[in-house]
Amino acid sequence: MLLDRILRTLGTGSAFLLFFFYGSFQAWVVLPLARLFATLRGVQLAEKNRMCRRIVGRSWVFFHDYMRWLHLIDYNPREVGTKLPDGPFVMVANHPTLIDVTALVSFHSDISIVAKTTMFNSRLLGPLLRSCDHIDGGDGGLFSGATVMTQGLARLAAGISVVIFPEGTRSPERGLGTFRQGAYEMAVRAGVPLVEAVITCDPPTLMRGQAWYEIPPRTSRLRVSVMSVLTPPYSLAPKDLMQDAQRRYRSHLEAIGQIDPPAAREPTTPAHQQVA
Repeated sequence: MLLDRILRTLGTGSAFLLFFFYGSFQAWVVLPLARLFATLRGVQLAEKNRMCRRIVGRSWVFFHDYMRWLHLIDYNPREVGTKLPDGPFVMVANHPTLIDVTALVSFHSDISIVAKTTMFNSRLLGPLLRSCDHIDGGDGGLFSGATVMTQGLARLAAGISVVIFPEGTRSPERGLGTFRQGAYEMAVRAGVPLVEAVITCDPPTLMRGQAWYEIPPRTSRLRVSVMSVLTPPYSLAPKDLMQDAQRRYRSHLEAIGQIDPPAAREPTTPAHQQVA
């Protein structure tokens, strides 16, 4: 048991190294060469971006294969088997682990993600994000939200789907963060379907605030599924869509044991009012 844990800890470290070195190799070698050859063949910019997303999507399939072979995380994107809408859509998902983006992109590569500006400015992964024409999420401020909305609507108008985590960051342990309405407003404005994806991970790993070496006692089982697909025209305002979605997610995740129900709050009497 101890040996298995040591081996999986070393394997987890190697997976992090693979992510950054392989991602950097794609960003600085594979994708520039692919774009160069595409340019020489007269391929248009939009198709070059799509080609880069496909290349990166296949690489993340290999990345998840590697983690599965090492018994770190049991997830095979080939087995998701989810029917997605024809044409562009907005996908929303809960965000329990660090690898949720690669899990989604590996089973549906032709989708634009929203990444933080710090990632776009990264010398290692920034070129990869730009080559795939992903969306710069800014610093999370008001103007950043407006920019994401503009860029997201432009992607949808061009036939490219967009994935957004409405919590804005990874979920709290055994919980669900407060949703933001940007994804729902984007879907309403663009008049495209809303795909509500659910990501589960049991036992939990790579959570917010958790060190990479804090691994669970056994292999984590990660799964991606679609809870529902909402189609336009929408009868509710974006804020109401968001609130309904958060209730559905919470109810579903509680029912399958992925998050805990809100703790019952029992009224307490202040100490100075207690009777001896």
